[in-house]
Amino acid sequence: MRKHWIKVVVVLGVLLLVFLLTARYYVSVAKAAKQSASQANPGQTAALADECAQCHEMRPEVLTWQISAHDRFSCTTCHVDKKAVDYVGKHQNQSFSKPIKVIDAIPNLVCLKCHSSNRVTSPSGDLKIPHEKHLAANVTCVKCHYGVVHAKIAERDLSGIVDPNNYDAWNMDVAKKVAIKTYIQPSMWTCIECHKQVNVTRKCGACHTTIPTLPSHDKPTWRAEHGITARNDVEVCTKCHTTPDKPTFVTVSTGDKAADFARAQEFCYKCHLQRPQMHEKSMVPIHPSLVSKRGIQNCLTCHDSKQPKPDEMVPRIYCNQCHWYKDGESTAKPNG
Repeated sequence: MRKHWIKVVVVLGVLLLVFLLTARYYVSVAKAAKQSASQANPGQTAALADECAQCHEMRPEVLTWQISAHDRFSCTTCHVDKKAVDYVGKHQNQSFSKPIKVIDAIPNLVCLKCHSSNRVTSPSGDLKIPHEKHLAANVTCVKCHYGVVHAKIAERDLSGIVDPNNYDAWNMDVAKKVAIKTYIQPSMWTCIECHKQVNVTRKCGACHTTIPTLPSHDKPTWRAEHGITARNDVEVCTKCHTTPDKPTFVTVSTGDKAADFARAQEFCYKCHLQRPQMHEKSMVPIHPSLVSKRGIQNCLTCHDSKQPKPDEMVPRIYCNQCHWYKDGESTAKPNG
């Protein structure tokens, strides 16, 4: 009887030891997993980025994917027609173009697998986005939402943050600096430029519930007179016409805050670099009267007094081509 109890105690002891060792093992595994998760990059709870992550040139795309709202889906969930094996030759020969761009748009059916009628869209602020109208017009989802995963890194100038073609320089901190909200979500100009191309309404009330229209912008004289509005209060212009990641005003200042703003913003200088209608005639004989009427500061919104630097977004025509312009005064440059 005594031997029987000894055997029972030994068996129980062995079982207890096994239990303790097993429990210790799983605790250590859980602890290691927790530590690994805390050190891992965001998005690593998702499936791996398929075979794409094996190529160093895909590092920017993989990193931006990892911190996106789509990090739980593998690359080929969206890029259904892409296979790494098809690009082995380009990888080995380094014959791919930089930056890497996907030419084929992701089909709407891919997006609608998840973004069906069961998922309610929630535009921010006073926005109203009629997705059903866009779908009916065969507008692809990525026409508007092409930055949702990779923050438009192929289309942007990232030289101020990282050399986009130096793949070894990319890390999670760089990806977080690059993948900001401005480039993930569609901007107002995404909508406006598209509406211009297909000639549909661009009234504020089409997309905004609290801004039905901007009466000042509807005036037929707006293009000629908007500079006056800008000089009265340029901060009003900055609410819509700023360029993401770019300075609001140029430095060194021109002395005119409206001009400083216009020279810094792509939306403004894209027009200012074009010859306006009022300049279609020869400007040589008539420009003195225009300067007298409008003031030299008005001219210097687009033009410069001295030869502009290559990186200045102003026309190459400047005052000192014909004048000696100094300290606010101009005199005719003598012959020879």
